[in-house]
Amino acid sequence: MKWMAQRPATVVPALPATAATSATPVTALPPVCPPVGSVLSVRTSSPVLVGRDTELTTLVELVAERPSAVLLEGEAGMGKTRLVQELLRRPELAGTRVLTGSCQPLREPFPYGPVLEALRGVADFPIGPLSPVAGVLRPLLPEISDLLPPRPQPLTDPAAERHREFRAIRELLGACGPALLVIDDLHWADERTRDLLWFVLSRPPEQLGVVVTYRSEDLRTGGPLGVPYRPAEGVRAARVQLGPLDVPAVRMLASTILDAPRVAEEFAAKLHESTAGIPFVVEETLRALRGPAGSVEVDRATGHRLLDSLEVPVLLREAMTERMSTLSDTAVRVARSAAVLGVPAEISLIGALAGLRGRPLSTALAQALDAGVLREVTRDRYGFRHALAMKSVYDAISGPERQLLHARAMRALAASEPPPLVQLAGHAKSASRVGEWQRYAEAAADQAIELGETSLAIDALQAVLDGTTPTAADAGRMAEKLSRVALRGLRPDVTRTLEKVIAQHELSPVVRGTIRMNTGLLLVRKSGELSRGRAAVQKAIDELAGDPELAARGINLLAQPIDGTTPLSWHQHWMARAQEVYDQLDDPELRLALTADRIAGRAHIGDGSAWEEFERFKSDAGEVAVTVAERVQQARFWCNLADAGAWVGHLDRAAHILKDGLRIANCAGALFVTGNGQSTRARLDWLTGNWSGLAESAENLREKYRDLAAITSESALVLAGLACVRGEFDEAEKHLAATNLLNPEQGVMTVVLCAAGMLARVRLSAGDVPGACAAADHGMATARRKQIWVWAAELVPSAVDAYVHAGRLEDAERAIEDFAEGIAGRDAPAAAAGLAAAQAILLAAQGKHADAADRFTLVRELADAMPMPYLAHWARERGALSRLEAGDTSTALTELSAAADGYEALGAARDAGRCRHRLREHGAWAPSQRGRRGYGQQLSPREKEVAEMLAAGRTNREIANGLFLSPRTVEQHVANVLRKLGARSRTEVGRKTALNTYP
Repeated sequence: MKWMAQRPATVVPALPATAATSATPVTALPPVCPPVGSVLSVRTSSPVLVGRDTELTTLVELVAERPSAVLLEGEAGMGKTRLVQELLRRPELAGTRVLTGSCQPLREPFPYGPVLEALRGVADFPIGPLSPVAGVLRPLLPEISDLLPPRPQPLTDPAAERHREFRAIRELLGACGPALLVIDDLHWADERTRDLLWFVLSRPPEQLGVVVTYRSEDLRTGGPLGVPYRPAEGVRAARVQLGPLDVPAVRMLASTILDAPRVAEEFAAKLHESTAGIPFVVEETLRALRGPAGSVEVDRATGHRLLDSLEVPVLLREAMTERMSTLSDTAVRVARSAAVLGVPAEISLIGALAGLRGRPLSTALAQALDAGVLREVTRDRYGFRHALAMKSVYDAISGPERQLLHARAMRALAASEPPPLVQLAGHAKSASRVGEWQRYAEAAADQAIELGETSLAIDALQAVLDGTTPTAADAGRMAEKLSRVALRGLRPDVTRTLEKVIAQHELSPVVRGTIRMNTGLLLVRKSGELSRGRAAVQKAIDELAGDPELAARGINLLAQPIDGTTPLSWHQHWMARAQEVYDQLDDPELRLALTADRIAGRAHIGDGSAWEEFERFKSDAGEVAVTVAERVQQARFWCNLADAGAWVGHLDRAAHILKDGLRIANCAGALFVTGNGQSTRARLDWLTGNWSGLAESAENLREKYRDLAAITSESALVLAGLACVRGEFDEAEKHLAATNLLNPEQGVMTVVLCAAGMLARVRLSAGDVPGACAAADHGMATARRKQIWVWAAELVPSAVDAYVHAGRLEDAERAIEDFAEGIAGRDAPAAAAGLAAAQAILLAAQGKHADAADRFTLVRELADAMPMPYLAHWARERGALSRLEAGDTSTALTELSAAADGYEALGAARDAGRCRHRLREHGAWAPSQRGRRGYGQQLSPREKEVAEMLAAGRTNREIANGLFLSPRTVEQHVANVLRKLGARSRTEVGRKTALNTYP
């Protein structure tokens, strides 16, 4: 099986979705067989797994041959845990050591918690030899310390120490021999646990299989591991999605649970409609029919009572109420205490809330367990089998009693060491203890910031600022922290909270200025908020005039020229101020931030000395980032410099720096930096011709970061370029409209200028010369206003092409003159290639075809050196056409054939077809010389990719976009896949690829 980046490699097709449950009353279920009034025994759950044969077979196939990794995805109640339990019973896993751990619903920072829970089971079996590195796990795993080597001396660098812990855990897993690591509910995992799992899965031990389960709807990041996962060669990996059961499966499930030989089809259809096919809700509905003796009387009245109101929360609440009614008063107190705690807890903690201990507590807990209200979630920890069951109990508690229980929970948990601050903040909030809520929330945020848990820190601070009315001093202090940590994250809604604090509280000038400064820094990231953000920053600079340390970030922001149409001369004023303030700074993080922006900014405008300064910076041992904040700045430095390199044409250098920058950003929890880096990666893929799957990656970025203008506009630019090459000009214009092309004052100027050039090219390709000239005029006016010509590498050649087609040669000459003057002395290979291209186009229009051919050759050489293959093939094609006009037919036809082959290899079928049409016109056409292997009845590599996307439920159009193929080519591939697999439908392709049975 092959894992496709940014999408499931082998996805088990979801079972058909069901209609939404009706909110209106429904009639009673038709009777099951036997007839109405019969008493049937009801099982607590189905003794066999129903409706999951394909998914189970897929899991068995994967984990039986290791190393392997399975990401098991499904909504709450879809049966992920049950499916894994069935997997563990399979004979294929005989002799395999199973290690299990689970994540908890509150994201209390507890690094590696579920993995450590799983590894505690290592003590029950012999393990292989371990290196001294494994000794670092002694403090984390005291239960098996006798199996571990002595603890090595701790490292002073936290990042290095964490890497050593990662290595040790992976080694310990490898020493277990044939093993299966199962981590349940990964959506609740802390960021370090996800980092650890990604590390293990990136190069797993040879005999290790890993299965993780998670709810996609509860993920706060782009994927279950936080970052895209690409398995190493030889690792079998797949994402398996669990969907709702269909009607036949619900009928079988009901028959099994009711122990009835047959359930009427009409009953099953009603049950399916009422439960949306969610296995857990089906079981809960049938279990609610159970009588005191463990049996059920299936009659019209019972069905009507249960199905009168069948919104899932109501149904679960009634089912839990029925169970709770069988409990003694003390058992009810235990259940309610567990519901208030919200996470699986030890019996002593539950007893502290319930006011019970000793035998009364044990008896009450046993009764709650026997009734199915509570369960032992992990060893000696008790909770509910589902969050909705817990909520149904919680909602039944009266307000005063809830407050009392939350207050008791606060007292009990406050004595823990270390105190669970996130839980304490939640209990304080629910107990209406505002002061304690503020104190614990702020402490939880401080702890999360220290651990790099950016999202958790933002949640804690924003909730307390929005939900309470703190004093001005408290509000200012917490808002200042929130504004700082939010700069690392992806939460544009934070600005609303910060602006409210500024408006509602009398703050000191320094506090107000700091909050306003960071608010402005956040606003400039949001689409359409550049002007408002800059205005806030300028106002904050005035408020912080007496403190250069605090004003520095704002001055630095205004020095960066990449956003908006403000001319370079305006930014240069702020550049000079940034240099002045830099000399007054002592804060290492601030100095690093200004250094980063100074160097990256100079590289962006084509100052070649920036790259030399960057190399000196890297070699300076005194500039190592130590704190989390400094690592965030280092990541931003690397990624911004890579972005600059990508725009000016140092593509290989940019790719290398970007790889390191993204690694640093991921480790530091710098979510905003990571998003920007991924956007740069997409544009590099576009420029360097790495187009397979690029459309889907760009769409994913645009969706994930839809509130961040820099990322959405750059992703739209990539999508527009791909659509243009496919000849889908309307689609290209739609994407270009999302780049702020028509609103450059609020746009990222590199993107805007490139988009203007692309729009001119799109319209020229469509035969709309006036429209192309309008786009060119708009772009050139914007470039002249901005004064940074190195960013016009795409614009100027397209503008010149439009002008010469319209007979506006003077405008073409002026564009070239302005461009040449603007890039003179600049280190910008892309601009140099753009200038040569514009000159060549004008020479050809003037009839100087030999000279034009030579300039096109120069363009190709410059493009090959960057490398920009599509530009290189374009230059070869245009040069060949000039040679034809100059009479050098032989060379021209050779070059034209080479251009066609180059386009074809790149995937630009439309351009290749245009070249081959020209060849046919001159009687020189020949089939592609690339050659193609014959695969017979086996799927070709491309057909396997198409088969995997069919299995994922992709349409032909989505496949065409994802693999950068024409719709006609996709149709041919789909037909070949169906024929070679012997599949009668696209759905059957999914089953065959899930089982890895394709040839």
